[in-house]
Amino acid sequence: MKIGIIGAGKVGTTLGQYLKLRGMELSGIYSKTLEHAIDSAEFIGTSYYEKLEDLVNVSDTLFITTPDDMITGVWDYITAFDLKGKIICHFSGSLSSDVFWSKEETGAAVCSIHPIYAFSNKYSAYQQFHKVRFTMEGDDLAVGKMKACWESMGHKVRIIHKQDKAKYHAGMSMASNHVLALVATSVKLLKDCGFTEEEAYESLETLVCENTVNCMKHGVVQALTGPIERNDTATVEKHLSVLSKEDKCIYQNLGKKLIAISKLKNPDRDYKKMEEIIGG
Repeated sequence: MKIGIIGAGKVGTTLGQYLKLRGMELSGIYSKTLEHAIDSAEFIGTSYYEKLEDLVNVSDTLFITTPDDMITGVWDYITAFDLKGKIICHFSGSLSSDVFWSKEETGAAVCSIHPIYAFSNKYSAYQQFHKVRFTMEGDDLAVGKMKACWESMGHKVRIIHKQDKAKYHAGMSMASNHVLALVATSVKLLKDCGFTEEEAYESLETLVCENTVNCMKHGVVQALTGPIERNDTATVEKHLSVLSKEDKCIYQNLGKKLIAISKLKNPDRDYKKMEEIIGG
């Protein structure tokens, strides 16, 4: 397998470095911005290409690692080249393999691959990549080869249906990006109480990290604590009385979810008054 990478950002560079260190054969990397391709190629220790056609010609497998809004354009462009017998993969979490709209005419086998990972740094993200799980969907041939490839390196792979891609990605995004919005809200509230931003993050670190670890080990039902779970209506009323309209909305919407989880944990506890306070 000779893998060519289209896109020299965080995803493409991380994949290239990780695969190279694992002994996979890379044919090279391409970016529409030549300087980016050169930089990533030097970091990975592979070739860079000024012309996309040249990379396509020397590769039997192509990884499209561009931003989502560029994937269709890349595909449309490379369909002018000979793709017969090649495997084409994109790495979008939200887009399905349907973006490869003319795959039958090209003779290529296609799939979408999503590494469940936050690519935070172009030059260091590869260091933790061995922990990553993948989801895939697409042609049986492409999925089969890619699944075997990543599993051979110790990764777990889950095959999903392409019609579930948007809902799947929404779930992943909420667990990743939306959590940051919630932390930002908490930091703001602490700063309102006189904390510096540094003190706010330091104060939240153990609370957030330990709660997350407990959640992942035991599930949300067993991990849940706090005033809503305890049915402490007086405390919840105090919380709501001091929040801004925007923050109160966040508290109430998430509170409704917490009541539902609390009922699972404490089926004999009456949460009717809590529901009235939260607005359920």
